[in-house]
Amino acid sequence: MSSQDLCTSRKAAELLGVTPRTIQLWADAGILHGWKTPGGHRRFSLGAIERLAEKIRSGEAVTAAADAVRPEPTRPVRLQVIEDEPALQRLYALTIRSWGLPVELRQSVDGYQGLLELGRFEPDLLILDLNLPNVDGFSVIQALVRQELLQQMQLIVVTALGMRQVQDRIDEISRGIEVLPKPIPFARLREKVEQILLGMSDQI
Repeated sequence: MSSQDLCTSRKAAELLGVTPRTIQLWADAGILHGWKTPGGHRRFSLGAIERLAEKIRSGEAVTAAADAVRPEPTRPVRLQVIEDEPALQRLYALTIRSWGLPVELRQSVDGYQGLLELGRFEPDLLILDLNLPNVDGFSVIQALVRQELLQQMQLIVVTALGMRQVQDRIDEISRGIEVLPKPIPFARLREKVEQILLGMSDQI
């Protein structure tokens, strides 16, 4: 493979229309395959970039509208849900819509898709299931911690797994993450969205 077939993180970010930090997140999660030089710099093949671009383009119509909304003081709360059960996905959508609050909702069906969407959507609040196909919720949290993205968003884990065991395992990754049991605690989720909206109002 010649040097012309290789990309730096910055060049990959330019080609995919995201930030270099998003490229690092995708690389850590295995979404974008690459390697590190002896000096610790990431390199990616143009083929890997093109394959990921195809996956992104498959959802281009959905993401284009979200990308057009830039962070303004009066913008909606960007809320992402990573949940693989179709019935719960519908429940999230219907309930959040019923709140009548300015919320832009993005849903992902597994951890892989969730990380891919997250890098472009940049949610204010991420609601995460743990028992997910492809990339599980614990791996998603690890990727967020490695890229220091929890400083830019709020995370709530909603799970049917044993609370004590889950909390202990999550605390080993990062302390301070809120973990709630299923059935989905919509009252708490609405409270969190309202807190974020209030914080936005204070910045106007």
